[in-house]
Amino acid sequence: MIANPALTADNYGNRRILALVSDTHGYQAGLPRLFEFFRRHRIQRLACLGDCEAEPFDWWLELAPDHELYWVYDVDGVDHPRATRTNPALALNHRIFLAHTRATAFDYFKAQINAYKQAPPSGRAPLLICHGHTHTPCVTRFGRTLNNLLYIHSVARPYLFRPRRECLQLALDTVYLIVPGAFTLEDGRYPTLSFSILDLEQHTVEMISLTDAESLKTVHLTCA
Repeated sequence: MIANPALTADNYGNRRILALVSDTHGYQAGLPRLFEFFRRHRIQRLACLGDCEAEPFDWWLELAPDHELYWVYDVDGVDHPRATRTNPALALNHRIFLAHTRATAFDYFKAQINAYKQAPPSGRAPLLICHGHTHTPCVTRFGRTLNNLLYIHSVARPYLFRPRRECLQLALDTVYLIVPGAFTLEDGRYPTLSFSILDLEQHTVEMISLTDAESLKTVHLTCA
């Protein structure tokens, strides 16, 4: 496995895992269970991809002094005063870009994305564009001319949503769009509890969708 030079350059050390959460809206009840799940798996870095209330994420920061929170927000969204970094769009390094919408990500990082796509393959770590907004968990390989949808968990009606998990290996020299989905109660009634885990050294993404926050007590990561 080729090491990720971006990790070394940014001195992330052994903090190689990044959790992605988005679109919690007003939902709070399941967040402590989710944060405890991250802590149990020794995940220190969490990215919130917008449409989330700020206050519940204080719980995450208070669980341990080494926890980090990367917070992006849309035009009508809220900032998080305690976040490690906060902005409408964030570049964690030259390979990981965060925004609430795909359009915002390309507004901020179009030049970097195009430069990466146009350069010849050289064993570079994949470039990851992570965004929320759509509520639909999906992973798309962003090609030079065509996109390839690798994973999607979409249903016609919220009550048809079912638990699902999948671990995907990400190729080098490739651009990906990653949407963790919403961790919320759809329409205040139907749970669509989705999130993602990125392993930035092994170049994997685990897509997890649940319908019961209590089941997080027994869930174990499969990509590890």
